[in-house]
Amino acid sequence: MTKAIYIFTLTMLFTACGQANRKSEKQESIKIADTTSFTTKTTQPTAGLTKLDSIDKVNNESVVASGDNVTRAFVPLKYKDSTIYLTANIRKDHRVFGYTKPNIKSERLLLLSVFTNDVENNPFRCKLGAYYDTGGMEELKLKYISTTGNFVKATATDKTNKSTTVYFQKKWINLE
Repeated sequence: MTKAIYIFTLTMLFTACGQANRKSEKQESIKIADTTSFTTKTTQPTAGLTKLDSIDKVNNESVVASGDNVTRAFVPLKYKDSTIYLTANIRKDHRVFGYTKPNIKSERLLLLSVFTNDVENNPFRCKLGAYYDTGGMEELKLKYISTTGNFVKATATDKTNKSTTVYFQKKWINLE
């Protein structure tokens, strides 16, 4: 009889210890899962910003390396036309931001770029969009207004005749 009680006690002890280990393993896996989800949530925005910064840096460097061998927009003023035209040339870089103010630190409203990663899905979230050239801007027309320092003042007019003032760096626009 003592032998049966002894075996019963040992069995209960082993069973209890095994369940305690399983319970602590479950708790540990929950902690790991919680930490993983927290880490993922906190690193995703940083990764997104880093990717956007990376796109910006690489594409800017490419344009700078091109020197004067870039595509510029033009305004045919001699024909009394103030429309701004830019036709993409895959062999020449261009990356033209339109800003809310004549300042490159102001909000970016529009982007004309030869780079797919600049244009596809509008990664810079430009309110007026991102395009390869003005020919792809079916919803907008750009018109030259004046030159202000190192910037060209223009209006972007949509199909509903709503206009938005946009400033481009003068180095990207040839007035003809």
